[in-house]
Amino acid sequence: MISMMKRSPADSLGHFLGDKQHPPKRQAVFAPTADMMAKSLLTTRTSLLNINFPRRIKMSVISEYQLTHCSMKLLAYLFYYRGMTALQLSQMYYESEKPFPTQKSSVHNYLSKLKKQNLVASKKLEDSVRPGSIYYLTTKGFEVVKEMLNIDVGATENGFILLNEKNGIPTQSDLPYSLYQPPKQQISHHLLLIDFFIRLRIHFSEEESVDHRLSMYCSTPYTYNNTDGKIRPDAEIILPNGDAYWIEVDQSTESHSQLLAKFQNYKNFLSYLEENNLPIPFKGILFLTDEKQQLYGMKRRWTNIVSAYLKSMDPDQAADIRLLMTPLNMVEETLRFEMKRMKLNEAAKQLLHEKLHQRGYHRILPFIRKSDQSLFYAIAMNQKSYKIVFVHVSNAYDSSLYTNFHQFIQRLMKIHQRDEVKQLQPEGVEQIVFHPFTNPYIIQALQGDHSLKRMEEELKILHQDIECIQMDVFDV
Repeated sequence: MISMMKRSPADSLGHFLGDKQHPPKRQAVFAPTADMMAKSLLTTRTSLLNINFPRRIKMSVISEYQLTHCSMKLLAYLFYYRGMTALQLSQMYYESEKPFPTQKSSVHNYLSKLKKQNLVASKKLEDSVRPGSIYYLTTKGFEVVKEMLNIDVGATENGFILLNEKNGIPTQSDLPYSLYQPPKQQISHHLLLIDFFIRLRIHFSEEESVDHRLSMYCSTPYTYNNTDGKIRPDAEIILPNGDAYWIEVDQSTESHSQLLAKFQNYKNFLSYLEENNLPIPFKGILFLTDEKQQLYGMKRRWTNIVSAYLKSMDPDQAADIRLLMTPLNMVEETLRFEMKRMKLNEAAKQLLHEKLHQRGYHRILPFIRKSDQSLFYAIAMNQKSYKIVFVHVSNAYDSSLYTNFHQFIQRLMKIHQRDEVKQLQPEGVEQIVFHPFTNPYIIQALQGDHSLKRMEEELKILHQDIECIQMDVFDV
């Protein structure tokens, strides 16, 4: 088989797929003789040797199938991610959101050959979803990839993809084919999740690498109040600092009552963990929307989601788990902020000191939340009076702004009674929120029926005398 296709930098999979391609060896060129005919023949041979002939692709034989390196990578991607479009496979293979037409054509050709080998099947997508087809492994292809990845019979592993793909560490389980088939009823939902994974793979460096796994690996059964339940996020990611976030793909199809039920399930799961003295396995929940949501209805959708979250969760549980939302095109900014949240808090502390000193306060006491070491509040004092400042470092759509402020209000009376301020006159309370790219959206009121009157009052207070200060994430 001959191919003119360029090798991609994405070919790092080769070290465990058996790819050890080397440049073609040149034939030896012998010294000319006095014979002019022989000299002429030698010149012709030398010219031919300098032509850049197409490389012959090395073939691997798995089961009875001959597979090229590219074919093996495409099969591995379909195994890891269950189902993808040809464009998504091209983006992942060539590590580019906009692969060249020749690159997309090359991937199409390989997929056609894999279909002829009955290793891959495809299904035409409806125009309302996106153009093209979704490709997935056949039962035969599924078993071939298990051999290719050396998955042991009966293996039960954690499912993290990059740990397996880049480090060769066994992470894939010997699960049944039915779990790997792409969802038939929620294909657009699944493909948006794949778009998210593609961004994780091509927009983060090795040092920032965000490993991830699909729902079948992070689904967790539990029993609480004699009732069996199951928590099943769409995916899970792990940031370089080890913080895990559970991913919920949101296409605005779930009603407020469905969101309430979703978060009630999370609440029961957290209660089960607490009851059994088990650690919380994730730092937060990230709702992922498509890019159109950012233009149309993002703020209304966030109000709906965070209202259901605050109404369903116990206040202390909500304070321990951060709820975030991001459109697909803001994934990098949102996650880099989370990666640097601790450093951003340190930078915010310095900015807070400078700002309050400029306003005439000679002594400033910052206070830190013990649970996550984040800025909580500060007391700014001059000779006669003091001001209490709620301080928070917030992502654009971030529930911790509300849960931390709730805890601040609960503690406010005790702050006024501190020894440091007993001889001083109170000046009141204000809020300073440090943020990255855009101002955090602060909801005006909770959506839907509820009995949380105190929370409504706290939201009104939060909106009063608030200042948002932008921080440069890249300088931290």
